[in-house]
Amino acid sequence: MSMYPSQMKAFKGAEPKTLGAVEIIIGTLTVTLSTIVYKLHYHIQREIIILILNGAQLLITGIVLVHAGRRPTKCLVGTSIVLQLLTAAFDIIGFGLMARHVPFRGESYYYRDTEFLVNGILGTLIGSLVLACIIGLVVALFGVYALSVSAIKEMTPIPNSTANPQYSAGGQTKSAVHAGN
Repeated sequence: MSMYPSQMKAFKGAEPKTLGAVEIIIGTLTVTLSTIVYKLHYHIQREIIILILNGAQLLITGIVLVHAGRRPTKCLVGTSIVLQLLTAAFDIIGFGLMARHVPFRGESYYYRDTEFLVNGILGTLIGSLVLACIIGLVVALFGVYALSVSAIKEMTPIPNSTANPQYSAGGQTKSAVHAGN
């Protein structure tokens, strides 16, 4: 299913390839940093597993967004919108789970050596989750705009306009008939 030129222009206005690359970088960063925290502290492993899954989802969403930016179709844009909204929801969940552990306080002497490191990693993870959520919502809004408003503009005939040549002949004959009366 192809898109109208105005739809492609509206969707590409959001720079989907660039935002997809940023999502891939954030996903890789999230998986890497979450794995480090997973190895360091066993008592927050359930929350970290959710962040690792969120990072994997960010990678997949970024790959789909880059592909949709190269060759946008209605199916890819719709898939991208759904994935972006799911990613934003998981980012909000991950943000909520991580925010309650900052600042991190170790329960034993062993954890006190790594408190500064874990606080920095958790702060970075929270910042990247917020950025990924914002990117997801912006791309979803641009995708919905591209699929709806731009298609309406393309399909709506403008009388006496040369913008849509398939409608202009009917508009000119109609105005010629009215001019003769």
